Amino acid sequence: MNMSTSTHDLFDFFKKANSNISDEYTRICRRVNEDPGTAGDQGEENWKELLESWIPPYFQIVTKGRILSDSGETSPQVDVIVLSPDYPKSLLNCKEYLSGGVVVAFECKTTLRRKHIGEFIEHSKKIEKLAINENGTPRKDLQSKIYYGLLAHSHEWKKENLNPKENIEKAIWEYDEKYVTHPREIPDIICVADLGVWKSQKMIVPNYDNGKGLKGNYVMSGYIASDNKEEFFTPVGSCVFDLLQNIAWRYPSVRDIVTYMRKLNISGSGSGYSRPWEWSILSEETQENIYRLKNGGFWNEWGMVIDLSLIHISEPTRQAEI
Repeated sequence: MNMSTSTHDLFDFFKKANSNISDEYTRICRRVNEDPGTAGDQGEENWKELLESWIPPYFQIVTKGRILSDSGETSPQVDVIVLSPDYPKSLLNCKEYLSGGVVVAFECKTTLRRKHIGEFIEHSKKIEKLAINENGTPRKDLQSKIYYGLLAHSHEWKKENLNPKENIEKAIWEYDEKYVTHPREIPDIICVADLGVWKSQKMIVPNYDNGKGLKGNYVMSGYIASDNKEEFFTPVGSCVFDLLQNIAWRYPSVRDIVTYMRKLNISGSGSGYSRPWEWSILSEETQENIYRLKNGGFWNEWGMVIDLSLIHISEPTRQAEI
């Protein structure tokens, strides 16, 4: 990245947004013992205001509600919900939101704790079941229509030598293995404003061979931890970019601004761990048309294949650096 790009004004805007979240955390913590409920509500409002500042104004954002499926099932309560632009206004004050009109759902925590990660991943599995998902392409097979994430101001691992990033990653994988039975059930993002971002990664890896018995065509899922080594990186900026990129799949009008941000590398670089899935988790239609797979490409439903020469996967952790 050249100097003119790394000093782009957009990075300053994201740094300011990130600082605002940090300042709010300090303020909320001063009052949390007096009224924990109000403190939690204030935290949700912080994130709602941030989202309203960065996603297109035609999306409607509400707080505290449940997602209602077409069969009448409801999700656990979620804290911030982004509704489609065409969501019926007469239903905006109802606290059960039709899953067909839910674009994004977030859990919000003022201070992230280990148990929150477990609850979050368990809820992700439930919310995926409520979405009106489709099959027939790699993306449709592997990505839920409801983007689901966890937003936190800060975390509980403040004492020296506690290594918060390592603790979060261990918790993510422990609960992933406990609850997730299909890649589409994986949550999309965890953003801790004063620490970092963990984003889901799903890809198709043909002709995989680890030399230890795992050989053939596989689907890989995992979580990529964004790297904050770059001076321009902010967790909030990386989170906003990932959210907009996901929204752009369903709403093409957002794609130009996403393409602009991608050129600036807003999300930074990162590394993470992958989990292999049998080829059979793909729908029959996708398997029958697998010849359409291509390596990379944006806004292509068949562009989730990846060449092993582009990543490093090592056993036993299967760390993949993108």
